Amino acid sequence: MISLIHAYCWRETYAFMPEAVLRSRSREFREQQWLNWFDSHEESDALFVIEADQKVVGFCFCCRNRDPEIDGRGELHAAYVLPDYRGRETGPVMMLTMVDFLAEQGLTPPVLWAFRDNPIRFWYAQMGWRSQIKRDRVIEGRRLPEVGYVCDDCDRLRQRLQRLVTRYSSEAALTQIPQHSQMLGRQKFPNQIAVSPGNNRKATEMNQQTPQGLL
Repeated sequence: MISLIHAYCWRETYAFMPEAVLRSRSREFREQQWLNWFDSHEESDALFVIEADQKVVGFCFCCRNRDPEIDGRGELHAAYVLPDYRGRETGPVMMLTMVDFLAEQGLTPPVLWAFRDNPIRFWYAQMGWRSQIKRDRVIEGRRLPEVGYVCDDCDRLRQRLQRLVTRYSSEAALTQIPQHSQMLGRQKFPNQIAVSPGNNRKATEMNQQTPQGLL
């Protein structure tokens, strides 16, 4: 399911990319990528999944920063959720989970990358992430502009994210039920983020969500 979600969300979220790039990131490509990770991951890596009705509907991944071009010790590397489970607490809870894990590992300040044409990056700026570097990422010979962000104040970021989670959880709109995608059929909302094998911590989401916004 992680590989399926990864491939599906790349095509759905990054529709601005050339078709050759999207084809190259197929489910088969992602499945091999994640199998390789499970065979050789580091202790400072963390893979979390969002579950609904005992099915994985999203995931996020953080790790040590391995990119010398940006200043930071940890990286929020990926966060993808199927469309019907996005919005409200989902993004803040995933980001909180990854930031807390990296802080526990001593891997702060954290960094993240966003493609220039992905509007989610404006939300990052609103949360206090500072744009540090702009460059092109080359995939399948195609140059894709991206922006690297650094979080200089994790405590302030955590406060902002927690306020969002609290606000969304208290709104009556959270009880609305969206139409679910054909991929999964009708299911309940995600109720937890489960950490990958090798860790024993879970972060519980606080209520239901409406499917608005990216992530």
